[in-house]
Parts: sequence; structure tokens; C-alpha cells
Amino acid sequence: MMFGEEPGSRWVIDGHIRGGHRPFDVRQGERAEMTFMNPTSMMHPMHLHGHHFQVVGIGGQRFSGPVGDTVIVPAHAPVTIAFDAGQKRPWFLHCHLCHMTLGRAAYRGEGA
Repeated sequence: MMFGEEPGSRWVIDGHIRGGHRPFDVRQGERAEMTFMNPTSMMHPMHLHGHHFQVVGIGGQRFSGPVGDTVIVPAHAPVTIAFDAGQKRPWFLHCHLCHMTLGRAAYRGEGA
């Protein structure tokens, strides 16, 4: 979940700024889904390094959507992506807006 719209606030993922999060663990070869919840009034382009993913849902509606490495998460709407876990290593997940430097980034781990 992403928060941080008020002046002086920080952008977070799962309640943590970059460095304070826990990795999203996914097994190599596993098909995984991730849902971005955006309660703010801004859209956010979320980018996952090292993978292409498919958009499989927006606003609670499931569908077979486009494939890419960045998805626009609209204001006040959830977006779900699905991807196949590849190489066993951490991959960076972040918003492509300038506030990424204020804490809105995370790593997704592959292994186990």
C-alpha cells in the first residue's frame, strides 16, 4: 500500500520507506502476483527491474492485460500484476516519480 500525499509526508510501500521494508519473497520459477493499492489522488508508475509482468486486474476487475515492466497505478484504485520469478537475486521495485528518493522503493527477493 502506498501512502504519503500530505505536505512533509514520506512515500512508503507496505508502511516502510526504502531500507526499512521486508523483501517480498518469491521462489524461482513461481508465478506470483502483486497488488498495488493507491489511496492517493496521484497516479504512480510502478517499475519492477529484471522482469516483464502482465497486468491482470485494475479496480477489482480481472482480465488478461498488457505485458511490460512499468504499470500506471491510477488514483484511488488497485492494480494487480503477475510475473514469473526468474534469477535468484534481489530485484528493485520502485515508483518512477521523483519521490522515489523520499522512500517509495523496495526490493523483491527470489530464492529459497
